Amino acid sequence: MPIANTWLTYQHFIEVIIMLRNGVALLLMLALVPMAVAQARTGDIKYNLVTFTADSNDERLTIAASLAVPKSDSAVPAVIVVHGSGGIDERGSFYSQVLNQAGFATLELDMWAARGLQGGLSRPNHVRDTLPDIYAALDFLQQDERIDHNKVGLIGFSWGGVVAMLMATEDSPEAAGLSALVANYPICWAYNKVPDYDFTEVVDGKSLLIVSGQQDLYDAPGDCDALIQKLPQEDQQQIELLSLPFATHAFELPRASSEFYDPYAFRGAGGTFRFVITRLLLGAQPAIAGIFSVNICSSGLFALAR
Repeated sequence: MPIANTWLTYQHFIEVIIMLRNGVALLLMLALVPMAVAQARTGDIKYNLVTFTADSNDERLTIAASLAVPKSDSAVPAVIVVHGSGGIDERGSFYSQVLNQAGFATLELDMWAARGLQGGLSRPNHVRDTLPDIYAALDFLQQDERIDHNKVGLIGFSWGGVVAMLMATEDSPEAAGLSALVANYPICWAYNKVPDYDFTEVVDGKSLLIVSGQQDLYDAPGDCDALIQKLPQEDQQQIELLSLPFATHAFELPRASSEFYDPYAFRGAGGTFRFVITRLLLGAQPAIAGIFSVNICSSGLFALAR
């Protein structure tokens, strides 16, 4: 379903961008979290460390994950949280906390531990190698009677953002339960250029929000928009692009600025680039997470306000 047709309109995204440009306190963005969603107190959330199996490259893996489910008299929507190349970090917990408080269950995956990987450049050869983890996570959620099986979404960062992009094109039975996806800085230049990173359609019934930073040195500033414009018009209607000024790759990671080498940086030329975290962003983690809580809702996770 097109995001523009949901109860949160694109005007809200414009207001967010204006606030960012004007330096208005980002904490005010928490007001965008829909009040129609029942708020859950921390004590009303059930936390569990869980495992499930996934078959990847003819190998059976045991995937570890953190499951958080708000207590409710009825089934709740759920969001799968997918980390970046570095593995599990603060981004997953920040987004999960806000989503839990807004009434969503979250399932944050650890895709590297089962593979004996350390993160960074110690990662699988291809993002598609980790799609079976998502299929298995969806199946795991389908077995939980506390979850509304018709209202499942996914948010991913960098590598996880690429997962979201690829899952938006997946029309397999294993991906059928996934209806809304959020891709944070998903390296837009690479699609339809690097083998097996095809992005030529969005499956009917799925909505996709792409979040990019205009200072992200993986891409040129217009790469995500150019990618969307190449899609058929009907597929474009299923996508929103939120382009944040001054934001780098991993812009919401609350750490000191650091450097990282990646062969996919600089549009595939490779090189070392810097994550730049401003003091304003460091103080606004809940607000930034709140933006994505709203965006996931508006992507059609779900008509929670109806």
